[in-house]
Amino acid sequence: MTDKDRAIKLVEAKYENGTQKPDFENAKLDSLYNISPKAYDDSVKKGNELDVTLAKLESEIEHLSQAESDSVGLISARFTKERYHLLELAKTKPAFIGWRLSGVRIDSEIQNFDFDKGITKLVD
Repeated sequence: MTDKDRAIKLVEAKYENGTQKPDFENAKLDSLYNISPKAYDDSVKKGNELDVTLAKLESEIEHLSQAESDSVGLISARFTKERYHLLELAKTKPAFIGWRLSGVRIDSEIQNFDFDKGITKLVD
């Protein structure tokens, strides 16, 4: 029995006594992470790009007038704030937290169901 088969059995068991009949034709089983690996990689990449931009701004700020320098300083402060946010995100490594069966049709509605790591029970 596959992981998807186990997930389907759990959903079927949830609806076995009701009048609604789940349709699994377009259902797809995917792993769940606390933060997606792609989002993690994107935040690290964006953080590195911000580092380069901040270094460039800091090297050019000394050649500007006071008014221009103040404006660039405000932009630099905003970038720095975003950089600290991205550094916090980077501390959160992607971790596998379970499974999701998506695309299950129940009546006219599409629903998703989440499962524990071992696909032994439905979770909220």
